[in-house]
Amino acid sequence: MTAREGRVLILSAFAALAALGAALFLNLPRGLVSESGIFWGVRVPEALTAALVGGSLGLAGLLFQLVLRNGLADPYVLGVAGGSTFGAVLATLALGGAATAFGLPMTALAAFAGGLVTLFGLLRISSGKVTALLLGGVVANTAFAAGARVLTAWLSPSQLAWVTAFLVGFIPTPPLWAPLLLAPPALYTLARFAARGRGLDLLLLSDDEASSLGLAVGRMRTEALVLATLLSASAVALCGMIGFVGLVVPHVARLAAGRRHRVLVPASFLLGAAFLLAAHALGKVLSGTWFLPVGVYTSLVGAPVFLVLLVRTQRRAW
Repeated sequence: MTAREGRVLILSAFAALAALGAALFLNLPRGLVSESGIFWGVRVPEALTAALVGGSLGLAGLLFQLVLRNGLADPYVLGVAGGSTFGAVLATLALGGAATAFGLPMTALAAFAGGLVTLFGLLRISSGKVTALLLGGVVANTAFAAGARVLTAWLSPSQLAWVTAFLVGFIPTPPLWAPLLLAPPALYTLARFAARGRGLDLLLLSDDEASSLGLAVGRMRTEALVLATLLSASAVALCGMIGFVGLVVPHVARLAAGRRHRVLVPASFLLGAAFLLAAHALGKVLSGTWFLPVGVYTSLVGAPVFLVLLVRTQRRAW
């Protein structure tokens, strides 16, 4: 590891810790921490959720961009978030009154199934052409969002309020065990690909070159796509459609650290956590003035970045 890469990892970890501190303590009501349990009952679960979801989306975006070899790929643009959202809303409708007891695990499973079917369906339809895949993802996202809104006609008022926030992207106040459901797939994927950074680097080469160097290209790509979809679906199951984290974070990590995935994998996870925690902390600060879901803040940052990347891609194509 070079000195530059080491500095990037240290700074990424510092950014994540600073954002975590801000999410935990900014605008915290005084005198209520020990009396009403706001800190442990609200702030800690929300901060853990934001950190794990942000890190998962940042890492998923890195894997999607690498496997598809396109800097515009992320769970939101590819339609994975839309398919996962539709699956989660459908599960909520099917569970009905049992949603309180079994909602999160079943919602996560339905979200994973919806995201996986969407991704591999679009891959098959597009025949591996990235432009067609991205356009199909945008169409799929719009269609699934519309389908989720249609399903709201059969939801109860409490479920309707949840789905409305779900379609924008928000950080809920779950029980303390809920974000821990996301920890195993997130930490497994982080450790798995941080240890196989050289294999991810070889995916930047042509298939023949990578195969000649001993990499099982098809297996690596499939594993990366499945785990990235699992991370995206888990994030959707907890927080809904939070867009553009997986688009912005990998580009920031590459600008800072270069292209070695041994460093990019942990850096993308840490920077993704820092990004979403910072957006969540900003929402806490502004909550006295107006309340906006965290997905609004990430979209305000991500949409201009997407346009800049799109223009740069078109210029290179010409």
